[in-house]
Formats: sequence, C-alpha cells, structure tokens
Amino acid sequence: MIFKIVSLFLVGMGVLAMFGKLTVPGAKRFADAKCRSCGKFTFGKPCTCKERN
Repeated sequence: MIFKIVSLFLVGMGVLAMFGKLTVPGAKRFADAKCRSCGKFTFGKPCTCKERN
C-alpha cells in the first residue's frame, strides 16, 4: 500500500516537472516589455523610473 502511494506521488511529481518545463507562447514579449532598470512593465509607454530619480 505504501509503495503504491509513493509511486503515485513520484509519478505526479514527474508530470508536474514536465508541465513546468513548458514555455508559454508570448512569454518573450512580456519579458521584453519590462524596464531594464526597475523591472516595471511598460506596455507602449516609456518608464517613469528615470524621471523620479
């Protein structure tokens, strides 16, 4: 019984690991939309972090 529970747990963890390696379509676009200095999302407008300092 314990072997069955442990094996199901390990299979479940393996499946979660496979889903974790998948890439989301459009993720690069979101990564490029961040300001390089402060990390704030800037969709179509310049970041105001440099104006504040």
